[in-house]
Amino acid sequence: MEALLYRAHVDIVFAGHVHAYERFTRIYNNAADSCGPVYITIGDGGNREGLALHFNPSHKSASLSVFREASFGHGRLKIIDGKKAHWSWHRNNDSDAAVADELWLESLSSSSPCQDGSKAKDEL
Repeated sequence: MEALLYRAHVDIVFAGHVHAYERFTRIYNNAADSCGPVYITIGDGGNREGLALHFNPSHKSASLSVFREASFGHGRLKIIDGKKAHWSWHRNNDSDAAVADELWLESLSSSSPCQDGSKAKDEL
């Protein structure tokens, strides 16, 4: 599946299950890759398991994590045009609607270094 996402120039993947919030850098094949998707785990509307049970700082992907928090929250994705988007994550327990994490994304489909997808072609 990862090779398909890479070849299709997918910009962002949202997933749940873990009851916390975590955003990773662009990744492909378990390594930082500027042509891979950003992975966001946004299961923080769930119960209070949080990162204490799910985040292992010695796991091989821990260094790829950009932001993580075990708070209830919600996210907003604003598509600006066909080439840019803004992602923001808000902690629900703040008295003010403050942004706790945010990211500007530029579409990989408009990025010439990522156009050929050569790393993923052989894996399909």
